[in-house]
Amino acid sequence: MKKFFAVIITVLAMSAVASAANYQADEAAIDGLFTEALVVDTPALPPVNLAIGGDPAITNVVALVVDWIGLGGLGIHRLILGTKPINCLWYFLTIGGIFGVIPFIDGVVLIIDLIQGEANYLDNPAFIMWL
Repeated sequence: MKKFFAVIITVLAMSAVASAANYQADEAAIDGLFTEALVVDTPALPPVNLAIGGDPAITNVVALVVDWIGLGGLGIHRLILGTKPINCLWYFLTIGGIFGVIPFIDGVVLIIDLIQGEANYLDNPAFIMWL
């Protein structure tokens, strides 16, 4: 407890002594730096697709396999589909996606998606992707 009070007293003493009045900005030097700076034009980058693979059907199959081998409760299949990594945290906090219900329905929805030949759930940011 003595160390705690010693740290508090030291911080208070240092903050009482500190003053910004001793510092000055040389505005001419700052303006000179801005005039000497180079303007770099970067080309626009194409939009990033977070989902793996180029073919949406292959991505759906990989996500389905990962979901059904047991990693669906961690939300790994959603990373493969291109969702934000925060969804994995939601899957973890809800104990495997509401006790495994959400990953199970995700798998069923992915099977239906494969049968219909669509890829509706790529880059879907929602926790429950099929709502």
